[in-house]
Amino acid sequence: MKMQRGFTLIESIIVIVLMAFAMVTISSFLVPQITRSANPHYQARAAALGQSVMSTILAQGFDQQSDFTGGDLRCGEGVPSAASCTTILGNEESDIALYNDVDDYLGCWEPKGNNSCKDLNYLVGDGSETRYKNFRLDIQVSYQEVDKVKQIVLTISAPNQTPVELHAYKGNY
Repeated sequence: MKMQRGFTLIESIIVIVLMAFAMVTISSFLVPQITRSANPHYQARAAALGQSVMSTILAQGFDQQSDFTGGDLRCGEGVPSAASCTTILGNEESDIALYNDVDDYLGCWEPKGNNSCKDLNYLVGDGSETRYKNFRLDIQVSYQEVDKVKQIVLTISAPNQTPVELHAYKGNY
């Protein structure tokens, strides 16, 4: 007669402990990777948003006093018939549809105008809900060289992410 042989209780407990150790080891390597898996997605969306907004800003005029009809004189040229460029940078327009120079975009932008910011939905879309619900834009405009070059710094941030910063220059030409 042949005896049936199976696992003993001790052998079963050893297998269970080894499996538990393997599962803990595997999960301790995977969990940090899961939290970082959203980073490339965020960075791609932030770059797309930044590029879109920066293109919009750079398509505008240099200054409120610029000749938007294509005249020969630029603001601040030192010619008596030329207007002086704006010395205090900021938004001179009440509606985003009327923005005509780079410093009109100065300030912070969040969806629905949260936290005393301007409404990001109007900046990137048609005023409806945006796909950038957790994003915030901070736009700074300063003279790099008075009456000649303005520097635009656009910072895109989202919760738990490293902010993305874009720099551009707008010349008075």
